[in-house]
Amino acid sequence: MFQSDNSENKTSSILGPELEIHGDVKVSGSLLIYGKVFGNIKSSGAVRTAHGSEVNGNIEAKEATIGGKVDGDVDVNQKVTLGDTSLLTGNLKASILTIEEGAKFDGVCSMAKNTQ
Repeated sequence: MFQSDNSENKTSSILGPELEIHGDVKVSGSLLIYGKVFGNIKSSGAVRTAHGSEVNGNIEAKEATIGGKVDGDVDVNQKVTLGDTSLLTGNLKASILTIEEGAKFDGVCSMAKNTQ
């Protein structure tokens, strides 16, 4: 109600473990996913997927931390972290990539320098 227009001050959105979305998700700010999303995700902030979560679609965000299953392409402006419980099947585009031991990744990675 009293939030400013600055997206840095907005509270993160959380999709709980019992939530299943069929369709695209667009969020201003960051997003934490515990449930299942069957569609593309576009965020102006960070996208984080927790262990046990599932995304069947592309993710476009400022940065991402993957802890669950993602079946789709991930396109981030800054950093991507593939956690030890992550399974990414799809292409990955990021400036910085961190892969923890135990992460599974099947796709092509592009770390071309941003022209911004």
